[in-house]
Formats: sequence, structure tokens, C-alpha cells
Amino acid sequence: MGLFFKADLVRFAPRAVSVNGQEYSLRKATADELAQLLLLEKEVYAGALPWNEQVFYEELLRRDSIYLLLRQGDYLVGAVGCRFGLHTGHVTFLAVVPDRQNQGLGTYLLKTVLDQAKAGDLRSVTLEVRAENVRAQALYRRLGFRDNFVRKNYYSNYGRRNSDGLNMICDLRKKN
Repeated sequence: MGLFFKADLVRFAPRAVSVNGQEYSLRKATADELAQLLLLEKEVYAGALPWNEQVFYEELLRRDSIYLLLRQGDYLVGAVGCRFGLHTGHVTFLAVVPDRQNQGLGTYLLKTVLDQAKAGDLRSVTLEVRAENVRAQALYRRLGFRDNFVRKNYYSNYGRRNSDGLNMICDLRKKN
């Protein structure tokens, strides 16, 4: 994706949103919020940090990426990240704090970046998910993603056997 992307896709006006009767605010993340994103990642991944501080910082500074923060008051409940190219997008990050999972927040965040991609007339959006994360895969399939290919040993498991990554794709031009 690199240098060629549609700049309009990474613009995002802050907004108040309602998800399942709860009020939230949704806005684009800045590099100043790196510590909060790392805390979210640590909470979601049981203390592990799949992305270190430098990787997250570089992602937040990319001109072709958008990271959206979903807050209830001052509490960061979820976030999503996506890179946009000229024809495709790639979801790089999706996390919802454990005590707010299964409330439609992940679905809302993912639909938001899919809507951004559709508005930019992109052809497809991809993502990677751990092969054993069947719950996340079910969410992605409900939103139109399908299995694309497997990346062997894609995820590091900190000293244990590495996990395969399942690449999934959502065709945005497909008629539902």
C-alpha cells in the first residue's frame, strides 16, 4: 500500500455514537494516545503486547492509516486500525476491553472502517487473525469476510509454539 492511498479515507470527524443503547464517542487517535492504546492491548491480550511501543507509534504516524478510539466518557473501550491503499484496505488492529466484549462494539468498529473503505471505492479489505481464534473469525464472517490463505507461524507466542495466521478478505463490491 505504501505511498499510494486515498487521503480522504484517513480523515475522520469525531462523533457521538450509540451502540446497543449505550453512548460513546468515536474519534481518530493521535500519537499522544500511544500509552492508552498499549494499555488497551495489554488488557485485551492478558498482559502480552503483540505490538511493542515502537510498532504502534509508527502505525499512528503513517499517512495511509487510521486508528479510531471508542470511548465511554474517559474510558477507552475499543479501537480499530486500518491501512488504506488505492484499491484495498487492511485491518491492522481491533480490540475491545474484555468486560465490553459481546456487546456489538467490535462489530461497530469493524463496520466503521469497512464503510470508510466502501466510501473510497476500495475493492476489498483484508485482515489476519490467529487460526485458533474462532470467536473473532465468526465475527469477521458475519461481516462478509471469507478465508483467503494461511500464514504459517505468523504469530509469536512468547516461547511457546507459534500460531498460524488466517488471512481473511472481504469483497466490498460483492452484492449482498
